[in-house]
Amino acid sequence: MSDESAAPAPTLYHVPRTISSPIYQALLELDLVNNPIRVETLSFPDLKTPEHLARNPMGTSPTFVDAKEGIDIWESGAVMMYLLEAYDTKCVLHPDTKIAPKRDHANYCHLCQYVTATVYPFLSSLFLHTLEPADQQDPVYLQTGRDTFKTKLGPTLAKFLGDKPFFMGDKLSAVDLLVAKPLNNAHSLNLLKDDFPTLQHLFCKIKSRPSFAIAYNLPLPPADDDATTHDEECCRRSMVLLPSEFYDGIITTRASLLSLPPAE
Repeated sequence: MSDESAAPAPTLYHVPRTISSPIYQALLELDLVNNPIRVETLSFPDLKTPEHLARNPMGTSPTFVDAKEGIDIWESGAVMMYLLEAYDTKCVLHPDTKIAPKRDHANYCHLCQYVTATVYPFLSSLFLHTLEPADQQDPVYLQTGRDTFKTKLGPTLAKFLGDKPFFMGDKLSAVDLLVAKPLNNAHSLNLLKDDFPTLQHLFCKIKSRPSFAIAYNLPLPPADDDATTHDEECCRRSMVLLPSEFYDGIITTRASLLSLPPAE
């Protein structure tokens, strides 16, 4: 058997409830899990093992490896973009550049990058700070962060969404899956319901999909898929605290990024 035929299946290395979850959710929506993409679920300690650091010297999630094609990438936006371009051949979750208006394609690219490069890191850092011991929290930073979301990030997202069901119109796209991750943080910080009801409703629509529960390792939602009837239940479920070891893992991972060994 040749080395090529023996190469493992293309694999997404994933830690639930991190930024790899929207990517896993996209694979589920496209029926690509084990067809042909394998998803290997890791724990936070797994990210710091020599085996994983050989794949991803940052020691983070996600990582996508396709040994047959010589692909080893770990930036979440790049992983999502590559997987959709390579495997979503019917353009279910991204615009078909052959027929989509240039404006739609530009907005899609812009929003994917805005979410992964700006919105997600900002809200993740703000949320993680609230998990620190009370005497180690900076109230000025927290208030400034809340104000920044309410006056800049939130209004920008709400403007792009407008009165459409999804960011790209009537159809679910990767933008909606990506933005659900930071909106989950915003919801936990009580930044959505009163000030940005359209973002809150979008978040609940994405959260009500079975693929979200699987990708984020949460209980499956009610069978009725009408998100309008689920907003209150969605909010309640979103506020359920996760096991302390999950938060400990996030904080430890963030801190350990500062002391990673040099990449070889």
